Amino acid sequence: MNIRKASDAQHLEAIALAYATYIRISASLLRAAIMAELEILSGRKRSRTTHDLHLIVERFVSYGGETAAERLAARKLISRDVRAIQHLESAKVLPSRVQALAATPGQGLHAWARQRAVAKRVCSSSANAMAEARRAKAEAQQRALIHEVSMTTRRPDGSQKAKRRYAITGVLGAEIVGLRRRLKGLEGRNARKTLNR
Repeated sequence: MNIRKASDAQHLEAIALAYATYIRISASLLRAAIMAELEILSGRKRSRTTHDLHLIVERFVSYGGETAAERLAARKLISRDVRAIQHLESAKVLPSRVQALAATPGQGLHAWARQRAVAKRVCSSSANAMAEARRAKAEAQQRALIHEVSMTTRRPDGSQKAKRRYAITGVLGAEIVGLRRRLKGLEGRNARKTLNR
């Protein structure tokens, strides 16, 4: 179906059919083979952001695009339709209910695509917040640990004068590694100084 010649009702019907096909392919054991065939038929290589729906929607609706501007507009429409179907899927709307739902005020492809975009932003920001909370918890656990650091002092003849142990809390593991490295460097310098005397 050519989108420029199609009515809104026809476009919605094609989207509902693409959605139903997507559900059938997703449940099929031959999903990988079918999607590989659709990729070949599309004539272009899949990128890491290409969803199965992009390939399926393009098979049901011809978005056109002879000029660069038309191709850009077509890509935007495909993305809108894919986001709309993703919203319908997450909202558990059956393909047979798509056209009836679109007839209600405040519903339609644009509204569904916007709702999907908003849900995706909320989901990613909550995932970032959860990762930050996990990181803060791990850091607090590390800071609660008691790290033991020892330092050896030597006499001018090189014999050990004293060995002191320090218990350190409130620092991260990486900070302790740096502290131990610096102490080891100081011990090495002190040992060389005592040997040179």
